[in-house]
Amino acid sequence: MAVSSADQRRLAPWPRFGSGALETVHVRRLIDVVNARLYSADHRALLLLKCMMSSELPAHLYDQAAEAILGFRYSMLESGSDSMTLWTESHQVTAAVAEYLAGQLYPTRIFSNDGRSGARHQRAAQAQLTIWLSDRFRFGFSEWLSSTYYAYDLAALALLVDHAADEALVERATMVMDIALLDLALHSFNGRVVPSMGRAYTEQIMHPETAEIAPIWASAFGQAPDIDVDKVTSLFLARERYEVPAAICELATCQPERRVLSSHGLDVEEVRDELRRHPFHPRSQSLDLIRFWWGQQAVTTPETIVDSARAMRVFDLQNSRILAPMRRYIKLPNPVLISTLRTMNPITSGKALNRANVQTIRTSNYQLSSVQRYRPGGFGDQQHIWHASLPGDIEVFGTHPGSSQLNLENRPATPSNWEGNGINPDVAQHHNVLLAQYNLHERRGRFEGPRQELVHIHFPFVQFDQTRLGAGWAAGRRGRGYIGILGTHTFELISETEIVQRGQHTGYAVLVGDEEEHISFAAFLEQLKQYRLRLIGDRLTLTSPFGRFDLTWGKDFKVNGQIIDCDYPRYDAPGVQVPRNPSEMTVTGTKHRLRLDWASGVRESTAL
Repeated sequence: MAVSSADQRRLAPWPRFGSGALETVHVRRLIDVVNARLYSADHRALLLLKCMMSSELPAHLYDQAAEAILGFRYSMLESGSDSMTLWTESHQVTAAVAEYLAGQLYPTRIFSNDGRSGARHQRAAQAQLTIWLSDRFRFGFSEWLSSTYYAYDLAALALLVDHAADEALVERATMVMDIALLDLALHSFNGRVVPSMGRAYTEQIMHPETAEIAPIWASAFGQAPDIDVDKVTSLFLARERYEVPAAICELATCQPERRVLSSHGLDVEEVRDELRRHPFHPRSQSLDLIRFWWGQQAVTTPETIVDSARAMRVFDLQNSRILAPMRRYIKLPNPVLISTLRTMNPITSGKALNRANVQTIRTSNYQLSSVQRYRPGGFGDQQHIWHASLPGDIEVFGTHPGSSQLNLENRPATPSNWEGNGINPDVAQHHNVLLAQYNLHERRGRFEGPRQELVHIHFPFVQFDQTRLGAGWAAGRRGRGYIGILGTHTFELISETEIVQRGQHTGYAVLVGDEEEHISFAAFLEQLKQYRLRLIGDRLTLTSPFGRFDLTWGKDFKVNGQIIDCDYPRYDAPGVQVPRNPSEMTVTGTKHRLRLDWASGVRESTAL
């Protein structure tokens, strides 16, 4: 049962200076990272601001912190070459919150990096936050369901809600926190957040208890964990004003069985039109497009490359360490630039986070989640296409191992062995059945490393209660949850956690079930043996006495001959039915209802 917000505040207060957790060495470490503008220094700026606003620092230490805040670079529009990626969706909000609060704290001081006053910084940040919040409410998150980046978004917004003077901005931020937590409530399993994700990392998908979102989920829907002041997520744990709506808590904790269809973000090619007809913030200028496109990491796509090159020239980003691969191309004439991009076919185009239609089915014994038909055959990056969870610590998922020649100074390049996909599969899900088809014949691209002609599945045999492995199938039981995988080609056991299917054109089917549907694991296995999986040409077909599933590469997905629509509304789930691009939404739990009306700025939580 979720604890009340009052209990959360009592259990997780922000530590005072000298408490042991918050000492001089900790604050100085934050100052050093902010001054050095290292990767994620905007997160350190948020923590430093929290220390300044919520703890009584010694005068000399406060002055050092103030100088760091006054000298920081808060936007890609400000000059400076460093390791920060302030343009991605999550960094846009973390940097803007830091800028807003810094400007509010020092309205008359001059910020040394660009010579503007704090008041001007605050106004600029407020304008960007207003648009960012409106876009998230209307379009959702491009970094869909990420167990890393949702945590950073929620941490930044919690700090803004606690300390912003503008109550209208606070109300908007509160509503976006609501929808982020609604996403987590709908797509989580036993407190673990491991659905399909726009950006995911190996450790967090194999061990979700280590993910940045884990303490936030616990704080929102369970017992508040202890604060770790070294982590930006502590800002959510120590929040003072935000209360999780009862209706969302009820969806998270009181509805173990559900099927969720949801749409997140925009396709790169629809951004221009959607922003032009935005009901609250219509816009069409190149800078506005760049902010949205770069927020979804669509820097090197045919639709964005001309505006990206212009932005790099206008804002003097040629020396950015992160954008270095583009440096030699930005001076090319536009027609030549586009044709050069198409000829190069760079793997960086796979970073673009397009619209995600996510289906998640969950019972008390399993969860299966996937993004439907997501850019099959294109380059991938950190997108996590499908994931199955069973009780305990069982996490099952498959990828095409990727390889990149790009060298990043702040983190390993992606895609990699388990992060993202070298080449995206064509995946479709219908309730508890998922089909995945891989075609690795697509032409090679610039910056792509050696392409492996195989796909692999993380299947932790040693963690199951029971497992079985055949030439073209694998199955496992944990508690009362079951999973089976059928392949078109032979499965090779590589280790106690990995099976491999070799070939340029392959496919497999994933089926999940439980003791309530099947009397026993033996009965599940017997039914699994009745299924047949075939790959003929571009069609992957799964047949059984209970139905037929056909997935044709890049074309239709059919169940028993009927075309399945994989184009989802914003939410279609128990308690939440919302069309795409909404202006309002209603969430109905077991005992409470939440109404969010963006146009009027109304947020109402009522008992049923």
